[in-house]
Amino acid sequence: MDGGTKSALFDAQRQGRPAEITDDAVAWIIDIACQRPADLGYAQELWTLKNLHQHIQTHAVEADYSRLETITKPMVQKILKNSDIKPHKIKYYCGKRDPEFESKMHDVLLVYKQVSMQFDENGQLIIPADEPMVHTVSCDEKPGIQAITTTGEDLRPTVGNGYVMRDAEYKRLGTLSLLAGIDLLTGEAIPYVSTTHKSSDFIELLKKLDDRYPERDIIRIVCDNHSAHKSKETRNYLATRPEGRFVFVFTPKHGSWLNMIESFFSKMTKQMLKGIRVETKEELERRIYLYFDEVNREPVVYHWSYKMDEISVTEAIEAGIKTNEVCNS
Repeated sequence: MDGGTKSALFDAQRQGRPAEITDDAVAWIIDIACQRPADLGYAQELWTLKNLHQHIQTHAVEADYSRLETITKPMVQKILKNSDIKPHKIKYYCGKRDPEFESKMHDVLLVYKQVSMQFDENGQLIIPADEPMVHTVSCDEKPGIQAITTTGEDLRPTVGNGYVMRDAEYKRLGTLSLLAGIDLLTGEAIPYVSTTHKSSDFIELLKKLDDRYPERDIIRIVCDNHSAHKSKETRNYLATRPEGRFVFVFTPKHGSWLNMIESFFSKMTKQMLKGIRVETKEELERRIYLYFDEVNREPVVYHWSYKMDEISVTEAIEAGIKTNEVCNS
């Protein structure tokens, strides 16, 4: 017997279990995972588990963590999970690039508070008897709506196949731009569809609003800082209207999420634009207007809740109706 009686009675010396990964080594792994791969000389923007694992093994010795030369991918994955680090994913945020972001957001919230005060405790709209009505309209653009046609006939669902079957090939026919406003008192939506995205288009929407409401009333518009909303052409049009007819409250830059019509556009995309196919751009325009007709048969009044508890009734009353930036100079 090789080794004799002693080797038979006792275990031979062997390497043993790998050394534990120290806290410093874990911190180094997390630090690498939080860095941009491109800054470390790689082509990719985000880490994959495979790439991160290879980088750790390759650079472990020079970082003085030789134990990590043999670390497994599941262990790297476990370390990331325990630290809630997801370097393969992107989560978007809204940066506050406007130095007046907070004050402009407050202006918009004041408007929403004032709108809520135009309803009684039963949710009924209060119509003033001896003073102008204030109609608040949330406005925005949805440019680049694609008119796409199929190259083959769609096949409707059947008992044997519950899906709409569509040829994978398609043809682009061009795009349309939608300007729209939502009346925050009634929920009614006012559209204007165009092939362009200019000041003249915004003016056409303003004209539709001007024709819609009684002459003595105030039309207050919540919109973003698009150049068409403040252009010379737009200001010239506003100068032809009675003073105080239009009041503008602008959202902060990169604060379009504060505009309630964004919720309407999101709903429109899911309900009507998703997967739409048309024969012509004219058909797309017709169906967009048809969608607005359908919505206006049963309009939904939108309500804002975020940070509304920070606006008091007294402040909303004292604020009055005003423009938060010069528009119709």
